Amino acid sequence: MVGTTIDVLMILLLGATSLWCVRVHRRLVALRAGQGEISAFVEALAAATARAEQAVRDLRAAAGETVTAQEAQETALKARRDELARMLDGAQRMSRRLEDALGQGARLVAELKTRQDIQAARAMSAQPADADPLPAAE
Repeated sequence: MVGTTIDVLMILLLGATSLWCVRVHRRLVALRAGQGEISAFVEALAAATARAEQAVRDLRAAAGETVTAQEAQETALKARRDELARMLDGAQRMSRRLEDALGQGARLVAELKTRQDIQAARAMSAQPADADPLPAAE
């Protein structure tokens, strides 16, 4: 009887071990299936990382180009500003010369008018009072 009891005990232990092996096998199968999903996730993550790195490189290159273009624009703006300042100085000098010439012209006109008035007054005082201011037509 001891032999039969040992055999029954062995059968029960072998059955429990078999059930345990079936459970472990199912978990391994599920883990392998999940491993495929994890592998696909890792590959997708690697591809996304590569795209992100390329985007960062592109952004850095674009930023460098933008900085270069901005520096060129600043240089051009400074040159234009300097040119406009020179033109403005020239225009101011020309305006002053025109104002001076206008003032001199006005003084000359005033002097001529004064001279003409003086000459007219002298001519009027040189004529006799009874003389006809208008000559007679013949």
